Amino acid sequence: MKQAISLVLSSGGARGLAHIGVIEELEKQGFEIKSIAGTSMGALIAGLYAMDKLQEYKEWVLTLDKLDIFRLIDFTFSSQGLIKGDRIFKKKT
Repeated sequence: MKQAISLVLSSGGARGLAHIGVIEELEKQGFEIKSIAGTSMGALIAGLYAMDKLQEYKEWVLTLDKLDIFRLIDFTFSSQGLIKGDRIFKKKT
C-alpha cells in the first residue's frame, strides 16, 4: 500500500522546476500525493500536477533553449513589475 502524503511546494522561479524531480522521486519511492499546493512557481507545478499535465510540461520545458526563453519574456516598467507575462500566457503549444 502506498503512503499518502500532502505536498507543499515553494516559490523559486526557474529553480522551482526542481519540484518536478522531487515529485517524480516521491512517486518512485512509493508515495501517493493526495493533495498538493504551492506558491509562485510551486503553484504552477502543483496545478500542472493536479491536472495530470506535469509530464507534458516537463517535455515542453526541456525543448527550450535560452533564446526561446528570452522571446517569452515581455519586459515592462510598471508599478506591477518588470515582466508582464502576456507572451507566456498566449503561448500556444
